[in-house]
Amino acid sequence: MDNSIKLGLSQKLTQSLKMTPEMQLAIKILQLNSMELKNQIIEVLETNPVVELDETIVKPNELPLDKLSEGKIPEAGPPSREFKEAGRDDFGMDWQKYIEDSEHSEFKVASGSYNRDEETSFENFVSKKSNLREHLTTQLHEVNLNLTEKKIGEYLIGLIDRNGYLRHTSEQIADLLKIEAPVVDKIRHAIQTMDPIGVGAFDLRECLLIQAREEGYSDDAVTIIISSHLEDLALNRIANIVKATGCELEEVQAAVETIKGFNPKPGASFPTTGDEVYVSPEVFVEKDGDEYIVSMNERDLPRLRISGLYKDAMKHRDKTEKETYEFIRDKLEAARSFLKYVDKRKETILSVTRSICEVQKDFLDFGILHLKPLTLQDVAGMAGVHESTVSRATSGKYVQTPRGLFELKFFFSGAARTQGGEDVSTLAVKKRIDDLVKQENQAKPLSDSNIVDMLKKEGIVLARRTVAKYRIELNIPSSSARKKH
Repeated sequence: MDNSIKLGLSQKLTQSLKMTPEMQLAIKILQLNSMELKNQIIEVLETNPVVELDETIVKPNELPLDKLSEGKIPEAGPPSREFKEAGRDDFGMDWQKYIEDSEHSEFKVASGSYNRDEETSFENFVSKKSNLREHLTTQLHEVNLNLTEKKIGEYLIGLIDRNGYLRHTSEQIADLLKIEAPVVDKIRHAIQTMDPIGVGAFDLRECLLIQAREEGYSDDAVTIIISSHLEDLALNRIANIVKATGCELEEVQAAVETIKGFNPKPGASFPTTGDEVYVSPEVFVEKDGDEYIVSMNERDLPRLRISGLYKDAMKHRDKTEKETYEFIRDKLEAARSFLKYVDKRKETILSVTRSICEVQKDFLDFGILHLKPLTLQDVAGMAGVHESTVSRATSGKYVQTPRGLFELKFFFSGAARTQGGEDVSTLAVKKRIDDLVKQENQAKPLSDSNIVDMLKKEGIVLARRTVAKYRIELNIPSSSARKKH
């Protein structure tokens, strides 16, 4: 057997995709929303010494959100042309000419109108909303408990979940803390008297009972139903409750309505982190006659410009040290690339939004029932870009329209087929199902088969299981659960 090692040459053809730093930068900037872009611009401003904040007051080319209602439509400015694709010879370019040209270009991030007086308006300051734990802890210090009991109370508050439930028994907590169960009961009861009412309960039954007693109900139909007939109530089996309790039908119905007014998740209205989440529209869509005008929201974006100090250094190359010159050149190239792709981001988002508005014009005119099916591929073809570009340009970005504020992703939906062979958006179908349920006779609620027949009369053909699926997605109970006796 020949175990000798042999050397030889061979050829192999492979393909691989390598993303250049500029391509990575372009993708990163495109998928940023306006708030993230602002932070990125500030970071560039702080880390790149050749750029500085341009505080020169210029004529705004965009209107702020609070001016849109006045019906003033901004004229779209010409697209910037100073940025072209970088070639391999860019590093050998005439930097002195480049600096001179930039003095007459739009080498900056445009900003909308800005009123310095708005900074001092107290309406622009929003207080931080406390989360559930902070809210309860504040109340705990006002309860008549000793220091040790308050420390135990803080521990119990820490065990409460986001819905306001304390899913541990007093015995479990007492065993863990090596204390007596009655002490835990005392502190637990103190927490259950706090706002919001129902917080600190072990389960739904206890939560509703706490709220019922707070409202003054005791040993009546309300507390009896909560204590012993919650399952029948959930399934809307009113007849079973009447039979089991011996109460009159009217009394049971009144009790059921009272219970439905209680809050099953008393802690859910509090933020989980204590921070408010704000949404800033990326794009404005305003109607002008029969047309819709699309404009970017750039009023909060800082404007950048090249520092005059570094311009002089580049113009007088012979007086600048080689290392300094190369450092400034590299920083200039980084700034040029960044602002080029900021400009490209704007063009892409505007192009994608205009394509969406062209397809969804009926929605903007008449509402959600006129929303049309739309895919990323459809918009990519209209805007002349790749599907992945459309996805990045719309992800996490919002548009302010005459119909309200929507995420750009909202306008993409599947299709349901009509009898005429046309497609209708699934969102429009869901809205129609929701409307039919709201208009139904509550004594004889519509079954899924009834909804199928009613939609068929309107030209929308759906299977019963599809209607059931959409109903569940809309959080609409079954017909038996919706029936009122």
